[in-house]
Amino acid sequence: MQRYYSRIYWHFTGSPKSDVKVLSPDELLKKSEPKPEKESVEILLKILQSQRLKATSQEQVGPYKTNAFCCTTDIPFKDLVEHALYYGRAAIGFKAEAIHDVFLPVCYVSSKHEAHNNLMENDHPLMDFIKITDFHPKEGHTFYREREWRNIGDFAFEKDEIAAIVVPDDSLKMVRIFLEKQKYPDDISVLSWRLVEEA
Repeated sequence: MQRYYSRIYWHFTGSPKSDVKVLSPDELLKKSEPKPEKESVEILLKILQSQRLKATSQEQVGPYKTNAFCCTTDIPFKDLVEHALYYGRAAIGFKAEAIHDVFLPVCYVSSKHEAHNNLMENDHPLMDFIKITDFHPKEGHTFYREREWRNIGDFAFEKDEIAAIVVPDDSLKMVRIFLEKQKYPDDISVLSWRLVEEA
């Protein structure tokens, strides 16, 4: 069975505090680092309490600055470990149906592509969904492996649109109690990061 996409779309809450222009995750790590785990888990709980992913990200695409967006990734479960190097070890997993009708997949364009300059000169209606990267087979050398999906503006979600939550082991009990107090459905899987690493 192919494993290059997931039915769960993950939103990581440890994105680096950075507004830098880079072409790969490795470049991003050289200029910034993921948020501390405690802060990532606090953000995750705030998202769950508000039932809203806030549009706090923007990117520079040539002369164009994207509108504020929120994002998820459809990386398969076994590949989340690589993603966590750059975005932390706390994530909310949304059911695919919740994402497909609201978000759009990012179009990755090589920084060396012949259409790159023409694309940057036009006010294309999909400019908010373009990400410039270098394509490289080595892990960490391209954003293409992130399989990002974006929504322009905030994303309000229903409690039953959450499929799973992954947090560091020491936050498991707290997150489970929080979900119960917030009356989230009992069938949401709350998983330890150790399970991700050992899967």
